[in-house]
Amino acid sequence: MVTKEEIFEKVKTTLINDFEIEDDEVVLDAHIYKDLDLDSLDAIDLMVTLDKQLGIETKPEEMKNLATIDDVCNFIVDTVTAKENG
Repeated sequence: MVTKEEIFEKVKTTLINDFEIEDDEVVLDAHIYKDLDLDSLDAIDLMVTLDKQLGIETKPEEMKNLATIDDVCNFIVDTVTAKENG
């Protein structure tokens, strides 16, 4: 079973490496658009990258409720857990 901490580290690493976000900016309560200055295409790119890393598939309509890094992590944990449980 994947933990939220493991997912957060993957999200953080992806944001730092692929989007040049500073390490100290990537915190759970950071707002994707307001705090990290990502746009909607960046958010899609982020989720596509994480989907590939984790073997999941996120539909665009599922992303509209993901405002913070915490939201993203919780969504991924729930998705991976559901996939593991079949």
